[in-house]
Amino acid sequence: MTLTNWDPLKYSLSEEIVGAVTKRQIKNILKSYTGWYDPFSEMLQNALDALEARKKNEGPGYTPRIWIMINLKENQISVTENGIGFNEQEFKSFLAPNVSFKEGKTRGNKGVGATYLGYGFNFLQIGTKKDGFTFVGNIEKGREWVEDVSNTKTRPEMKESDLIHKEFNSINQGSTFTLKLSGDFIRPKDLKWVGANTVDQWGAILRIKTPLGGIYIDSSIPGIECALNFIDEKDNSNQRRIDKCEYIYPHNVISTCKALNDVLDYQKELSDKGKDASKLPSYFYKLNGLYNYWNADQIMNEENGLRIQFDEKEKKLVSDHRVSIYGFLCYSTNVWDEYNDNILKLRKGGRILKGGIQLATNSMPQGEMILIPLTRNLWYQNVTHIIVHFDSADPDLGRKGFQPELESLAKKISTSVVGAFLNWKKLLRQETGAPPNIVEEKGIRDWILEQEKHESENPLIISRDDVFLPIREPSITSKPLNEQDVIALFNQLMAGGVIRGVKIMATNQHQQYDGICRFRLQPPIKNHIFDKFHNPLGIEESKASSEFISIPKILEYKYSFDALIDEFEKEEKTERNIQLVIAWTMGDNWAKRYEIVPLLYLPNLHHRDFHGATHIIKNSLTGDIVFPAIILSELIEYINDPDSVQEYQKKYLNF
Repeated sequence: MTLTNWDPLKYSLSEEIVGAVTKRQIKNILKSYTGWYDPFSEMLQNALDALEARKKNEGPGYTPRIWIMINLKENQISVTENGIGFNEQEFKSFLAPNVSFKEGKTRGNKGVGATYLGYGFNFLQIGTKKDGFTFVGNIEKGREWVEDVSNTKTRPEMKESDLIHKEFNSINQGSTFTLKLSGDFIRPKDLKWVGANTVDQWGAILRIKTPLGGIYIDSSIPGIECALNFIDEKDNSNQRRIDKCEYIYPHNVISTCKALNDVLDYQKELSDKGKDASKLPSYFYKLNGLYNYWNADQIMNEENGLRIQFDEKEKKLVSDHRVSIYGFLCYSTNVWDEYNDNILKLRKGGRILKGGIQLATNSMPQGEMILIPLTRNLWYQNVTHIIVHFDSADPDLGRKGFQPELESLAKKISTSVVGAFLNWKKLLRQETGAPPNIVEEKGIRDWILEQEKHESENPLIISRDDVFLPIREPSITSKPLNEQDVIALFNQLMAGGVIRGVKIMATNQHQQYDGICRFRLQPPIKNHIFDKFHNPLGIEESKASSEFISIPKILEYKYSFDALIDEFEKEEKTERNIQLVIAWTMGDNWAKRYEIVPLLYLPNLHHRDFHGATHIIKNSLTGDIVFPAIILSELIEYINDPDSVQEYQKKYLNF
């Protein structure tokens, strides 16, 4: 018999063969998902795409919202959003392989992510609301069906069920997904594996390892309201709002870092003034890290620190995909350990911030980090964190990886980023082999715990009400000449009721630091409220609504604030360990690294958070608050005559 021409894709197949082909297709899709964070990534990727699709349709009047629940007790993940939703026809078919209803530029459009969620696990609940269609249903034992080689298990069906994630009730349109980690063949099997036991830990994980941590190097961050609810093994619930659905860039969580562009700009400024461009000020040295951003135009421009020799094909890739880069170089791998093990406190050795290349596309990290292919200075592979973002690129099936030419381009760019940073490695702290601040901070924590125990077991109580009455003058008769005089005067001012917002727990030359205190707001509350003539060191009435005692704080005494700055620069003390500074004078060197919010300048009253504070010290580069201070010489002049010092206090605003 002679066959005529035919289309193989239209050839009639039996239902049994079609079922076997579909199962094999699904199984191949599942093989491409190997990462622990893949289910989080797929659920959040779909949610964000749904929000953006509805935003495109409805415009400014619509507020995108997403609710996430991590439930350790039930070993399940829920994601609900008020996005575009599914109509009935879409809902019935979107779990099938290679079916996608997404249009335009989205995070995913290959139609495999939903298939992975439905058939890569053994329990998935999906609900949707759109155009009058509402449905909530479960698909169960999908993975066990896929892995069944005997073909005895029935293909799972979607069955109507009771809603799990109750936030779905509050929306008029959108979808909800709940994935329960149960049964055989699945990965991951247990949410407890990563060692995250708080809502803040999970917030950080989602912002580093999933699309919730959007990468917007060359674009604005979308305004999305995100609520994260964490339920621990004992069924305790804790919620946090995630204000920025943005990647956690290392320089934002690691202190004492500078942007490479700031270094280059300052050097150019010195050169333009005819000064020695190699002599940078001290605050550019002894850094924990250097970082920088480059967009596609800057990558091609050798004046921005990068010197990359692209061939014509590579230039086209950079241009077509509008490649952008974030790079961060730290002085030691101990920096990663400090963040992962001692700040996030995740499973020991389970770094989620580390050295390597993180490929990204469509504003989201994709897959695991890859090695920076250095041929020299190999150690810097481990201390350099690089994100290479492609504005529009489709990774291979699932989350497996990028096209070889894009990965090769990313590696070439990354080696140049390392080279750009190494030109300035002299600005970094010296590697000593010791973890940064870990020993010091453990000693501080132990000291605080010991003092809290002593405070609880041995309170100092004087019950008479006819003592500590003010005698209108301190017992100290002259201005301080040294640090011990400052300590004595400060305690006199507290005993006399001049300063009412600080409660001393301990004064002790423990290791590097001088004492422990608490900030307090205790009855009678009216004694803490500002009055220009009768209580000029008070706080605004709006901040005195209820009683408050803070957690223990480390305080430091100095005659001059200059002396403390010297100790920071010599690394004898660590800036972030101090929460209050008491000094006689500000000195002359603060402007080299700090900005000052003068709380004795009356228009700044709303910045004072506790009675007696005179200044807020801020990092001049980041604008972050470092610690409050009480500068006693300025405090005394101010309480004698608040109006007379206003012009002097304004000087802080001009630096």
